[in-house]
Amino acid sequence: MKIFFTFIVTLFTLSGCAGGLKYKVLDEHIRTDNCSLAVEYIKNHEKDYGSNRRLLFLLDSAMINMLCGNYEESNGYFHSAEDLAEDLWTKSLTKETASFLLNDYTVPYAGEEFEKALINLFSAINYVRLGKLDDAIVECRRLDANLAVINDKYEKKNVYKEDAFARYLSGVMYEAGNNLDDAYIDYYKALQIFKDYKKNYNTPLPGIVLEDLFRTAEATGRSEEVRSFAREFNNVKWMRQGEAKGLGKIVFIQFNGKSPVKRDGKIIVPVKDGPVTLSFPIYDVKPPRCRDSMVILQSGSHRREAAAELVEDINKIAVKNLEDRRGRVIAKTLARAVAKQAAIRQTENDTARTLLNIANIFIERADTRTWRTLPGEIYVVRRFLPAGEYDVYINQCGQGKQAVETVNLKAGETRFVLFESMY
Repeated sequence: MKIFFTFIVTLFTLSGCAGGLKYKVLDEHIRTDNCSLAVEYIKNHEKDYGSNRRLLFLLDSAMINMLCGNYEESNGYFHSAEDLAEDLWTKSLTKETASFLLNDYTVPYAGEEFEKALINLFSAINYVRLGKLDDAIVECRRLDANLAVINDKYEKKNVYKEDAFARYLSGVMYEAGNNLDDAYIDYYKALQIFKDYKKNYNTPLPGIVLEDLFRTAEATGRSEEVRSFAREFNNVKWMRQGEAKGLGKIVFIQFNGKSPVKRDGKIIVPVKDGPVTLSFPIYDVKPPRCRDSMVILQSGSHRREAAAELVEDINKIAVKNLEDRRGRVIAKTLARAVAKQAAIRQTENDTARTLLNIANIFIERADTRTWRTLPGEIYVVRRFLPAGEYDVYINQCGQGKQAVETVNLKAGETRFVLFESMY
């Protein structure tokens, strides 16, 4: 009996009981613009993540530093996170076996497929804020390569196999470097992926994608493509390259709302030998409080306005990604439950068998670890403007304009502005 109770204690210890960072404290620091406190809070509470949440510590550190404008520091964490995620992708058979016998908390968190891809996307945004366009393009290419590797693993491909916003952003960066051919190619690919976004996530096709596609197609002599696009999208108004020449460009990126949080979905099925517990993660989505943003660009008496367009619905991508792998999760959980029941049946002592069945109900837990500092949605405004100094404002849901930053725009230059309305 002593051995039995030792076994129970071991099971509970290895099952990965609750822990982790107190996100309410972190959220409050960001919400009240106490960036230095937010950065210090994560740094001082690294131990709260534990060894099996190391990736989440790196991802949270990267995102909080990004929101605080510490772009170099942020990318240091993103690069470490990418290396760790890649290493965990090929984790040892021993750790995989441990998760099969107990639960998924016994192995280090390796990230959802879309989370691993977004590492590169946010790293690219850091680079454009630093003015390092070539490095940003490399990150977009790495995102594509990483998604290809992930999807090659499965017979049934995930819906999220390419990132539309990353492809569009890559086109913007190529155009900023006056590489119009590569810009056109990426705008065209972005259009195809956004069509999938419309079908899978109900994301409207952003008008700026079509406008940039038409302009670069015409500028690179693709007259037949222009006619084809005009037949398909006959109501698009676009600026010709000749009109854009000599103008600068401001690209406004908005992180809006918080990403979804996982909770434990559990079903207890009564069977002859005792209850069988099946656990699987479920996302809880909290919609942003506002989805209507007007960006105002003001230079002296000249004022330009543009509505922000949704380019990445991370909430819906997360939910759909989990649905794609739900069958794999349930199959693994069911196999684990069968194996546990077989082991429990070997126990001759009725009391011990009953206690083991009860313990198994608590031990079997869905893996609810998730990257909680992600935005729920990303919006973009892109405007061509004459050279000059521009005060950038945002007006969310008609609540009055809020100053973001001042941009000194040169002719032919592309400047990126980042704003968060997550908290």
